[in-house]
Amino acid sequence: MRALLGMAMLAGLCACSAAKQEPAAADLQWADTARPGDARLAERYERSCMVCHARNGSGAPLAGFAPHWKPRLDKGIDQLVRHASDGFNAMPAMGQCNDCSADDLRALTLFMAGSGT
Repeated sequence: MRALLGMAMLAGLCACSAAKQEPAAADLQWADTARPGDARLAERYERSCMVCHARNGSGAPLAGFAPHWKPRLDKGIDQLVRHASDGFNAMPAMGQCNDCSADDLRALTLFMAGSGT
C-alpha cells in the first residue's frame, strides 16, 4: 500500500514539473509594448509579427517570454529563421512580412526570443 501511495505521489510531482509555464501580467505587457530599437524593424514587427506573437494563446511563442522560446532556440536560430521564411505549422511564409529580408527575419526572431534589440 505504501509503495502504491509513493508511486502516486511521484507521478503527481512529475506532472507538476511538466506543467506549462504561463506568462505573468508583466510578460504580457512586454509583448504588447516592446518594439525593436530600429524604427524600420519596429514597423515590420507591428505590421507582421505582433498579430500572433503579442497575444498569449495564439499558438505562437509570446514575444519576450523565454519559456516559449527556449525549446525553439535549442534547435538553433538558423532553423527558426528558416521556419519564419518558409512557414511552419500555422506560421505563414515570411511571417506575413513579404518585404522582410533574411536579415530582417533573423533580427525580428532574435528580438522576439529576447536575444536581440
